[in-house]
Amino acid sequence: MTPDMCGGPIRRKLLGPARPVPAGLFVRLATYLAVLEMLVYIAQKVYMAGRGEIGMPGHPAPDSVQARFAHAGLAQAANAALGALAATVALATVTRWGARIPRWALCCALVLALVMLSLGAVATLGRPDVVGGRLGWSGVWESLREGGQLGAWLVVAVSYGLRTRPPRDRPAAGAGR
Repeated sequence: MTPDMCGGPIRRKLLGPARPVPAGLFVRLATYLAVLEMLVYIAQKVYMAGRGEIGMPGHPAPDSVQARFAHAGLAQAANAALGALAATVALATVTRWGARIPRWALCCALVLALVMLSLGAVATLGRPDVVGGRLGWSGVWESLREGGQLGAWLVVAVSYGLRTRPPRDRPAAGAGR
């Protein structure tokens, strides 16, 4: 066997389109919720970039953190761009054009987005007003939004992984006898 004989099928398997099973209504709703939450995140980051501050609206970072950034607006604009990329990744799991992206690349992007969103949720829930028990309605709303967003992204990631997994080869009936 030559390397081309072995490399061709492997290359086709890794770089070929995912061809997922079409997403059901629940998965599509979770995907649209994840995209909507990312659009809200983008709007918040663009707003903070315009103000030239680090943090989220209503909760700017302390002055010691602000001092570490020479270009806070640029850092916030980069965060907004990452949010746009994450929204695109979520949409790719349920659209036709997303089927052109190799499965391994989209799965890695989904896992990375889920990890980053989890870290953001930890940062939100670790704020002094949340930890100190002085949680007002805005804090409750933010906590519910973070939980909903994480749940939606979890549904998007798990459903994509399950819908695109390759079929298993089953032995023929009576082959093991």
